[in-house]
Amino acid sequence: MKKVAIIGAGLAGLSAAQRLQASGCEVVVLEKSRSLGGRCASRLWEGNVVDHGAQYFTMRVPSFSEEMHRLCGDSIQRIEAPITLELGSVLPERSPRYYHVKGNNHLGRALGEGLTIRKETTVEVLEAAGGKWLVAGDVYDAVLVTAPWPQAAKLLGTSIPMDTFAPCLTALFSYAMPWTGRSPEIYAHSWAGDDLAWSACENHKSGRIQPGQVVFVAQAGRSFSEIWLEADPAEWAATLRNALELRWGLDPAAFSGQFTHRWRYARSLGKIAQPDLPRGLYVSGDAFSDSRVESAWLAGAKVADRMLA
Repeated sequence: MKKVAIIGAGLAGLSAAQRLQASGCEVVVLEKSRSLGGRCASRLWEGNVVDHGAQYFTMRVPSFSEEMHRLCGDSIQRIEAPITLELGSVLPERSPRYYHVKGNNHLGRALGEGLTIRKETTVEVLEAAGGKWLVAGDVYDAVLVTAPWPQAAKLLGTSIPMDTFAPCLTALFSYAMPWTGRSPEIYAHSWAGDDLAWSACENHKSGRIQPGQVVFVAQAGRSFSEIWLEADPAEWAATLRNALELRWGLDPAAFSGQFTHRWRYARSLGKIAQPDLPRGLYVSGDAFSDSRVESAWLAGAKVADRMLA
């Protein structure tokens, strides 16, 4: 295997790309957006750095922990405050929760260092070409697709069910107020409700939030997100905001701004079997493992080893 195209610059794609390139392959990563890291996403908003995708990550597997510390060093910090559940109990911490001080998207940036990456490149078709594959105008010996499974399945032409991901409507809410009340003691609340299923205070991530502001990330539950997925954000953001203020005891008069985002493929609903693909085509991603950040990285490393073998 000499030249490889990797479709998708999430952690699975970047992990595979690094492993393949280190083994002597010529690797090109094709990413439809302008950023790296996939759902490990952050944005600069109102002077604040906010994670509107993956809220935190774990490092249960030594190889992932070693790689993240090698790439990011002291930029990886631990979230100390707990997550509470609906009735006020504390969610057990099976392993420490971490974040990147500059934004969790910097995990993707770090993994992308030294790679050939073509951003804003959408791949709509894979064409066989004499034992190789024509992708976006170039010929490759092999192609790895790491896009969310519904998109990957369409590109690969497989009949495996595509309804394998749940959407998630997400909103950022800022409040012009001191960091007081319950939020300094609690990092996040997790509920089983249909409207607000998760909310977290980004002030727990050191150096992220401007003085005099408190910023929350609010994520809707599956059924609420499915119902309102195609609606104008004005039709659903207020519901999340009202639930947030009620559950955190926030003063509505201190509300200062909001930003909304729609994650169409937010969370895998369960593992699926690897499809039977033509020679030279491979697929990876959290549809074959789970939706944790480190699982995506591990999935990319695993498929790269299989490609090299």
